Amino acid sequence: MSNISESAFSDINLPATANHAAAHPSGTTLNSAILLSNLFAIFFKKLHPLFSIDCGIILIYDAQRNGIKEAYISTYNGDTEQIDTEIISQHAELNTIQKSIAEFSYPVIKSMEEWIEEEEMNHCLVNNETQYKYHCYIPLEIENNILGTLELHNNERELSTECLTFCNSIADFLAEIICLQQTHAAENELIITEADSKEANESETPEFNNTPLAALNEKLGSIQDIDTLREFVSAAAILFPKAYEKIKFQLDEIYAYQTQLDDESLHPGEASLPASAYPEIIGAGAGMKKVFALMDQVAGSESTVLILGETGTGKELIAKAIHERSVRKNHTMINVNCAAIPANLIESELFGHEKGSFTGATDRRIGKFELADHSTLFLDEIGELPLDLQVKLLRVLQEKEIERVGGKTLIKTDVRIISATNRDLLTEVEQGRFRRDLYYRLNVFPIQLPPLRERTEDIPLLASFFLHKYGGKKLTGFTRRAIRQMRDYQWPGNVREMEHLIERQVLLSTKPVISEINIPEVVKTIIDKEGTIQKIKTIDENERDHIFAVLQLCKGRISGSDGAAKLLGVPPTTLNSKIKRLGLNKKHF
Repeated sequence: MSNISESAFSDINLPATANHAAAHPSGTTLNSAILLSNLFAIFFKKLHPLFSIDCGIILIYDAQRNGIKEAYISTYNGDTEQIDTEIISQHAELNTIQKSIAEFSYPVIKSMEEWIEEEEMNHCLVNNETQYKYHCYIPLEIENNILGTLELHNNERELSTECLTFCNSIADFLAEIICLQQTHAAENELIITEADSKEANESETPEFNNTPLAALNEKLGSIQDIDTLREFVSAAAILFPKAYEKIKFQLDEIYAYQTQLDDESLHPGEASLPASAYPEIIGAGAGMKKVFALMDQVAGSESTVLILGETGTGKELIAKAIHERSVRKNHTMINVNCAAIPANLIESELFGHEKGSFTGATDRRIGKFELADHSTLFLDEIGELPLDLQVKLLRVLQEKEIERVGGKTLIKTDVRIISATNRDLLTEVEQGRFRRDLYYRLNVFPIQLPPLRERTEDIPLLASFFLHKYGGKKLTGFTRRAIRQMRDYQWPGNVREMEHLIERQVLLSTKPVISEINIPEVVKTIIDKEGTIQKIKTIDENERDHIFAVLQLCKGRISGSDGAAKLLGVPPTTLNSKIKRLGLNKKHF
C-alpha cells in the first residue's frame, strides 16, 4: 500500500503492519501510530488522483499547543508512482508559521505568495525544506478542542471547494481516531498505575485491547488492502458512525462530480500511432501483435494463406499487406469477391473465356488467374464459391494451369493464392457445403483476425485514425464518455461498422469534440424450443401480443359469452383499460 518509516528523530524502520503492541505494553503509542499512518495513507491514496494533492500531513499537538507531538506525512513519489508515508514521533517545538497554523480554528487556504507576504517565507514541511505553491489547513477538532491540523499541499493548482468540503469530513473522521487513540493511551496508563498499586500478580496481564481502537487495529490486516476510499469508509463505518454519515454523503457527491468531469473531459488520445511494420493497419494490442507476427512469418514465402475473421475485420487489408511484403510486390494484386459474382459468371471471371463460347461472349476475356500471373490472387469470401466451381479451382491449384471457358489449350500460371472468409469452413465441410480437399489445399497457413470486441485496447487508436480521416482539422477528439461508449459496444460489424459510425458522427457534430456516440440499439434475442431466433420482449409487449391474438380470435368482441374478456379471465372493464394502456385499437383487429 505504502512505504512507511519512522524517521527524522529515529532510525527505526517500521513495516506497514499493526503487530507491534507486544513490544509496547505500557500504551499503544507506536501501535496507534502505525494504525493512523496506514489509515491516512489509504485516504491519501485516493485524495491524490481526485484532487491532485501531492502531500498530506497530520500534525498532532501537545496539550498546550506549543509543540508537535506526532506527525504523519504522506507524499506522492512521481518517480515510483507510489505513496510514501513517514512517521515523526519525537516532540518538536512549533516554528513561527506552525504557530499561526495551530491557531486556525476553521479551514484556511493559502498560497506561497500569501505566506511570503505575511511571514516573509513560504511554509515548509516539518520533516525537510520541501516547499509547495498551494496549501490548505484544516483543524482536527473534537468538542472545540483542537488536537492537531490536517495539511494538504500541491504544486499544480489551488485546492477546489469540492476538495475542501470533502477533506473537512475526512478531518472530522481523523479527529475521532486521534481522540480515541489518546483516550486509549490514557486508560492504559491508568490500568498500569492501578495494577502497580495493588501489586498485581505478574502472571496476570492487564487487558489493553478491549477498546474500539484495538478493534480497528485487529481489522487493519483487511482494511489496509482495500484499494478504494469508498470501501475503506464502509469498512470503518461501524466504529465511527457519525463521521461515516458525513463522509459518505461527501463521497457520493465527489464521485458524482468526478464522473461528470470524466465524462466531459477530453480523452488524451494518441500523439502518434505506435511504430509498427504495418503502419497501414491500426492496432497495438496483444491480438493484433499476434497477427503481425504471423504475417511476418508468411509474407516472404510462396505459401497459400487463409485469412479467417468476422465481416469487417479487415481481411482484405491483411491480404494486401502480405502481398506488398512478398517477392511479388512489383505486380498488382488481383482481387475477386466470390460472393459478388453470379454463379453462372464466376467461372468466366476466374478463368476467362473465348469469343463465342456462350451467348453474349462477343470477345475473348482474360480471367483473373491470367491477370494475376507472377502476382497474388486474393479470393475473398471463398466460402461462397459454388461446389461445382470448387472442383475446378482445386484442379487449378494442383496443376497450376487453367483452361478458358470454350478454350482448348491449357495455360500455365504462376499465382500465389490468398483467400479469406467469414465462415467456419470446417463446419461447412462437415455439412457438405465445402469440399474437404479444397479446404486442406487453402488452409496451409491460416491467420485468424480477432473481432473488434476482443481488441478494445485498439478502439481509441482506431477512433482517432477515422476522426482525422473524415474530420480533418475541424474536430480535435473524443470525450472519455464517447470512448467508453465505443469500448462497451459489441461491434457486430467490427472495424467497418466503426469507420462508418464515426464518419456519420463527424457529419452530425456541431462541436470540435465528439462528446457522445450514437451507438445502434442492439436487439437481444433468444432461441425458442423450435430453434427459431426471437426478439426478447418486455412483459407489456408479451401482454399486448397475447391480447391482440385473442381479440382477433373473438373478432374484436370484448364482452359476452364469446368475448375476449371471458377467454382471458378478466372483467370487460379491466380488458378495456389494458387495451387503452397498451395502445390497441379496434382498427387493429
